[in-house]
Amino acid sequence: MRKLILILMLGIFVSFPFPASAQSSATLSSVIVQLWPEYDQPSMLVIVDFQVAASTSLPVTLNFRIPLDANLIAVAADTGGGQFVNSPYDEPTIAGEYQTFNMVIEDNLPHRFEYYQPLSFNSDERTFSYLWDNGYTVENFKYLFLEPLDVTSSSLDPNFTAQEAFSGLNYYEGPAVQLAAGEQYTLNLSYEKTTDTLVSQTQAVQIAEPVNEDTPGRVSLANSLPYIIGGLGVIMIAGGLMYYFQWGRRSAGSGKSRRRTHANADSNATSVYCPQCGARAKTSDRFCRTCGARLRHDEN
Repeated sequence: MRKLILILMLGIFVSFPFPASAQSSATLSSVIVQLWPEYDQPSMLVIVDFQVAASTSLPVTLNFRIPLDANLIAVAADTGGGQFVNSPYDEPTIAGEYQTFNMVIEDNLPHRFEYYQPLSFNSDERTFSYLWDNGYTVENFKYLFLEPLDVTSSSLDPNFTAQEAFSGLNYYEGPAVQLAAGEQYTLNLSYEKTTDTLVSQTQAVQIAEPVNEDTPGRVSLANSLPYIIGGLGVIMIAGGLMYYFQWGRRSAGSGKSRRRTHANADSNATSVYCPQCGARAKTSDRFCRTCGARLRHDEN
C-alpha cells in the first residue's frame, strides 16, 4: 500500500512540475536593469536587458515577474547592432503580488522588456524601490541609473561603482554580482529634484553623421552638374534654331511684300488708259489700239 502511494505521488510530481523548477532550468548569462526616472513620463521607466547562457538548451520558455502596479510596454529582441524588433510574448496575468508573462527564446540573442512603474513623490524628494525576483541563475547582474534633470542630490543602495556623463546627463553603474537561482536583488534609490522637467523635453534630435554629398538620399550637385550644363546647351541650341527659322520666314515675307509693293507702284505709275473705252495702253501709244481714240498722257 505504501509503495502504491509513493508511486502515485511520484507520478503527480513528474506530470505537474512546479513553476520554480521550470524557472531554475534556465541560466541567464547577463542581466542589466536600466532605471530612467522622469524620462518621458513622471514615473520610472524600467528596461531589463538579458541574454540566455550558452549552456541553456533552446528553445526555452522564460517566465518573468514584474510589479503588480507596472505597465508592460515592450518585449523585444536585438537583431544586431542594437536594433531591437518586437518579440512575441503572452500578455501579463496577475499571480499573487506580481504580474507574470512568458516569452519563448529561440535564439541566443540579447532580449529586453520595458515597463513603467510609479514613483513616490514627497515634495521635491522622489523614492523608488526595485526588486529582481525571477528565480533564474544570473551569472552577471548589475544596474544602470540615469539621473534626471535638475537633481540636487541622489542616493543609491547598493551604491554605484562608476559614473559617466553623456549628453549632459549622469549615468551611474552598480556593482556586478552573481545571483543564484531564486536569489533576490533589491535596489533602493532616492533623489531631490527642483522641477518637473522631463528628460525627453530637452533632448534634441541628434544627427548620427554629418550630412555631406555622400549621404544616402542626398542629390550631389557635383555629380549632376554635367547633366545640368548639357540640358542648358540643348535648350540654347533649340532656341537658336527656332529664332533662325522664325527670322528667316519674316525676312522672306517682308522682301516679297516690298517687291510686290514696288511692282504695284511702278505698274500704277506707268499705266495709261483710253478715255473713250477704258482699255489699257502702253506708255508709248498715242492712239487706243481698241477704239482708235487719242490717248492723253499726263505731262510730268
